[in-house]
Amino acid sequence: MDDQLPCRLRVAGDVFDLAGPPAALRELAGRLRAAGDVFEQRIRNGALVQRRGGGAVQVELRGGPALHVSGSGDALAALWAALEVVADEAEADPDAEGPQPHRHVEALTVTAERPAAELVI
Repeated sequence: MDDQLPCRLRVAGDVFDLAGPPAALRELAGRLRAAGDVFEQRIRNGALVQRRGGGAVQVELRGGPALHVSGSGDALAALWAALEVVADEAEADPDAEGPQPHRHVEALTVTAERPAAELVI
């Protein structure tokens, strides 16, 4: 069984963007929330590793590429909420013009990719 989610990571210097379709972002939020102390989720171009511990959310990129996020459960809840909120916003207005829904969590931007508009001829 392939447990890879169709999310992807973009890196620009010290800024990270985790993006994907709304359903995948919502699924990722659920998996992260339900996970134990250490959890790794494969995504299209790497992995997301979550480590529960203490303190504020910390975000870093390691080889693989693997995006590592860590912090207390309360701090990580901001990431889980961001994944769900941008998914909800993208689904609520799929035909909206302008930037895709996104939220910032420390050095990480979470972006929902709206579905491509259907070509009508």
